Amino acid sequence: MDNAAVAVAAVTPLVLGVLVVVRSERRALGWLLVAHGVSVALLLGRSSSWEQGDATPGDLGRAGLVADQLLAGAWVFLFLWLVLVVHLLPDGRPGSRRWRAVLVAGVAGAALLVVGAAGDRTGFAERHGGASAPLPWLPEWLSGALGATGLALTAALVFLSPVVVRSRWATADEQGRDQLLWVAWGALSVPLGLAVLWANHVWLGDDDAVTAAVLAGISVAVPASIAIAVVRHGLLDIRVVLGRTLTYGILLLAVSLLYAALLLATRRLVGDATVGGWLAVTVVAVAVHPAYVWLREHLERRVHGYRSQPHRALRLLADRVERAEVTRTVDGDGPAGGPSGDLTGVITEVVVEVLRAEAAWIADVDDADEEVVARPGTVRTPMVHRGERLGDLVIAVAPGARLTPRDERLLHDLARYAAVLVHAERQSRRLSASRARIVAGREEERRRLRNDLHDEVGPTLAAVVLQLDAAQSRNDDRARAAHLQEARAGVRDAIAELRRAVDDLRPPALDEVGLVGAIRHRAAALALGLEIEVTGPDPLPVLPAAIEVAAFRIASEAMLNVVRHARATRCHVDLQVADACVLTVSDDGRGHVRDASRDASRDGGLGWTSMRERAAEVGGTCQVSARPGGGVVVRAELPVRDHVAVPLTRSSA
Repeated sequence: MDNAAVAVAAVTPLVLGVLVVVRSERRALGWLLVAHGVSVALLLGRSSSWEQGDATPGDLGRAGLVADQLLAGAWVFLFLWLVLVVHLLPDGRPGSRRWRAVLVAGVAGAALLVVGAAGDRTGFAERHGGASAPLPWLPEWLSGALGATGLALTAALVFLSPVVVRSRWATADEQGRDQLLWVAWGALSVPLGLAVLWANHVWLGDDDAVTAAVLAGISVAVPASIAIAVVRHGLLDIRVVLGRTLTYGILLLAVSLLYAALLLATRRLVGDATVGGWLAVTVVAVAVHPAYVWLREHLERRVHGYRSQPHRALRLLADRVERAEVTRTVDGDGPAGGPSGDLTGVITEVVVEVLRAEAAWIADVDDADEEVVARPGTVRTPMVHRGERLGDLVIAVAPGARLTPRDERLLHDLARYAAVLVHAERQSRRLSASRARIVAGREEERRRLRNDLHDEVGPTLAAVVLQLDAAQSRNDDRARAAHLQEARAGVRDAIAELRRAVDDLRPPALDEVGLVGAIRHRAAALALGLEIEVTGPDPLPVLPAAIEVAAFRIASEAMLNVVRHARATRCHVDLQVADACVLTVSDDGRGHVRDASRDASRDGGLGWTSMRERAAEVGGTCQVSARPGGGVVVRAELPVRDHVAVPLTRSSA
C-alpha cells in the first residue's frame, strides 16, 4: 500500500474511535478503534516505507532489529481489535460468561502468537539476509509451540465471530439488531473487496492503484460501520441499505463471472477476442436489468419481508388462501366440515412471513387471557368488517423491537383483508349450518305431519268407513241413522285435525287479516295486564310468504318473552317495509339482554336463539340490545328482494 492509502486506513479509525469515545457511553469500543488505527499506522507505515525504498531492514541498527524481532507477530493486531469489537457489540460487553472466556482465550492467543513469533530465529534470519536474532531468548521448539497455540486460539476467536453475532442477534432488541446489521454491512466490504482484487488480477494485471483503493476502502468501511452502529444506528434504514448492497454486490460478481466466462469461451471457440468482447457485452447488457429486478426482489424479501411491497403481501395472502381452499375441496373437506383453524393458520403464516414476526395469531374480541393481552412485544390490530369487529390480529415481534409506520400500515391492511376472509368463512359455515337446520326442520315437520295424519286423521277416517259399512248393512232406519251420525262426527274430527295440521304450517290469520292484523290478534291473546301497541303501514305491501311467517313468529316469540320475563307495563311492536321488512319489538321492563338470554336457554333453546334462527333462514338478521331507560329491543331485518312475493286473496272466514 502507498503512503496515501496507509494514511487513510490509519486516520479513519483513529478519528472515528475518538468520536465514539466522546459521543457514546460505550467507550471501550471507541478505544478499540483507536488501537486499530495506531496499529495500522505503525505496522503498515513501516512496511510501506520498506516497499518504496525509503528505509531497509539493514538501516535499523541493533535497537531497530530488536524491535523488529519483538514485533514479528504484531500483524495480528491489524484485525484483532476489530474482531474484539464484533464480540462486544452491541452493548460493549461480552454476551455471557462463555463468550467472556472465548475473548480471554483469544487475547491470550494473540499474545502467545507475538511471543512465539519473536522467538522464531529461522524466520528472522530469512527476513534479514541470514542475520542472527539479537535476542535468542527462546528455544526453537518452545517458540514454535507458543506460536502454533496462539495461532489456533486467535483463529478460533476470528471464526467464532459470526457465531457470537448470531447469538447476540437472538437476544438483542431492535436497536441492538440494527447495530449488528450495520457491522454486517461493513463486513460485506471484505468479500466484495476480494472479488474486485481477483478481477484486478485477472484483467488488469494487479494494478497498484486498484489494489490500494480496495484495501483502503475495506480499512475505512469496517471502522465506519462500527462507528455508525455505536453512535448513529438510526442514520438510515439499515435493512434497506443492506438489501441494496447485497443486490449490487451479487450482481457485480455475477456480471464479472459471466463476462469472463463468455470472453474465455469465445476466445477458445472463435479465437477472436474482439468478437468475444462484443458478445459478452451484449449478453451482459440484456441480462443485467432482469437479473437486477429478480435479485433485488428476493434479497429485500429475505432481509425485511414484504414491507416495501404491500401489494405483493396481499397477493401472497390471497394465493395462499385460494390454494388452501382448493386443497381442502379436493380432499373432500369443504367449508362445512373443514376446521376454521385452516384459514387462521394460513393467515398467521403469511403475516409472520410478510412482517418477519416471531409469531402471529387471531384472538377473539372477548379474549380475557391477560398473559396473551399483556404479553410484551405484541401488537394487536382489530379485524373489522362492515363495522363488525371479528377479532384481533396479534403479532409477536422480537424483544425490544418496534414496528415502523410502514409496518403498521401493512399490518392494518392485512388485518382488513383477513377480516374479509374470516367473515366470508364464518358466513359460509353459518350458511351451511343454517341449511342443515332447515333440512332437519323440514324433515321433522314432514315426520310430524305424517304422524298427525297417520295417528289422528287415519284412524278417524278408518272409523268413518266402518260406520258407513255398518249403516249400509242395517235395515233399520234408526240404526242406520245412528251409524251415519257417528260417521259425520268422525269426518268433523278429521277435518279439525287437518285444519290443525295446516294451521301449524302457516298461521291462518296471515291469510285472513294480514301480517299486522295477525300480530294484533296475537298481542290481544297475550296481553294480560300489559299494553301492547302494534303499528305498521296501511295498506301493507305484498310480502313473500316466508317473510310473513318469519316476521309473525319472531313478533310472537318476542311478545311472549316480554309477557313472561320482562315485568313490563308497555310493549311496542313496529313494522316497516322497504327493501327489507324491519320488525322492532321494545318494552319498558326491568330485564336486560343477559337475563333474556339466560331465560331463553332454560326454555330449551327457543327464545332469542329461535328468533335469530328464523331470521337467518330467510337471509335476515335479528339483534337483541338493551333499551335506553330500561328494557330490551328486538330488531329483525328480513330481506324482501331475495324472495318472491305472491299476492294472496284474503279469506273472510
